[in-house]
Amino acid sequence: MDYEVLVVGGGPAGSSAAIFLSKTGITSCLIEKNLQFDKPCGGGIPSAGLKDLDLLDEVKKELSFNILKKIKIVPPFSSPIEVSFKGGELFIFERKEFDSFLRGLAKKSGADILEGELIKIEKGKNNIESTIKTKAGDVKKIYSKYVIAADGVNSRVCSLIGIKKTQYFWTVSFHMPKLDINPDSPCEFWFGSSHASYFYSWVFPGKDYFSVGTGAEKVTLLRGFIENFVKKRFPSISTLKDFKLRVYKIPRWSKRKFFKDNIIFCGDCLGLVMPVSFEGIYYAMKSGQFAAEAIKKKDLTLYEKLWNDRFGRQFYIMKKFQDYMFGNDERIDQWLNIHRDPNIQEIAMALWLRKEKGNHLIPLYFKAFGSFISRIFKKHISNS
Repeated sequence: MDYEVLVVGGGPAGSSAAIFLSKTGITSCLIEKNLQFDKPCGGGIPSAGLKDLDLLDEVKKELSFNILKKIKIVPPFSSPIEVSFKGGELFIFERKEFDSFLRGLAKKSGADILEGELIKIEKGKNNIESTIKTKAGDVKKIYSKYVIAADGVNSRVCSLIGIKKTQYFWTVSFHMPKLDINPDSPCEFWFGSSHASYFYSWVFPGKDYFSVGTGAEKVTLLRGFIENFVKKRFPSISTLKDFKLRVYKIPRWSKRKFFKDNIIFCGDCLGLVMPVSFEGIYYAMKSGQFAAEAIKKKDLTLYEKLWNDRFGRQFYIMKKFQDYMFGNDERIDQWLNIHRDPNIQEIAMALWLRKEKGNHLIPLYFKAFGSFISRIFKKHISNS
């Protein structure tokens, strides 16, 4: 089996890569270990992100989802902040359906889809030889010029070629049956060290359920955190025994190599989850698009350039925010309170919701953050 590109992983990154490759006439085969896998995930994607990827109309036509029009932020100590969206909406999908939809688009575009697991990868003289064990138990050889590694935080590709996997946080989540979901239900982000550690807790209203979860840097903290959060947010629930809790890793972003030889890393495999917001789906899909563009131009350095030009500065600054604030409730509380200012809300919405290019917005946001740092520093000096 010969292809120009083998895509390993059938999530948003891999499927998007296959879609964009096929649209340019490049042959590809996408392999996914389990086509029925339902990744634990809040499932949120801003409408502007789908529009940017030229998928908004097709998503509206083919998929079921809930549309959220406002956000509720709950600081550790202060009163909640509720902001109505301007210039966009947040779509909440079931991940299993969304991933299957993207793979369907990839197949429709011309990519081959194979349910199987990568078990060996070897660099040949003129190609890469990948050994695949299919779900039926057959062993197949696939020869390709490029391999796109889009197989997540537990990347088999990274293991096989000796690349260290991305670092990660832990999350635990469950689906709560529909209670009072309505068009006015906001997506909720709750901050505080009693129920989240270097992360936040969330409530995302889906079409028929609430996605409820929290995160931490250590897996051993998750049980206590989710129990604390549910007691705080849903005091009428006395036990979690009736809910199916699912634990999963989410990448901790840091600078990594975008490719090694002709093996290209995308999505969670590259750790492309935005610090602070921990949004990953849109950025995974953009990485697949940029990787396909680089392959089309036969210049893999273009992949990293495209990414850094569009998102590099934003990821770097948000990582600085995360390192400084998370783990300290007082700092998080003061930082979140900055967002009561309508001007700061507008910048945040432009970056997160409307997916506007951050090069001119980040300095404005950083300026507000800089004044916050100055106040913290002056307070520290006066207390000393």
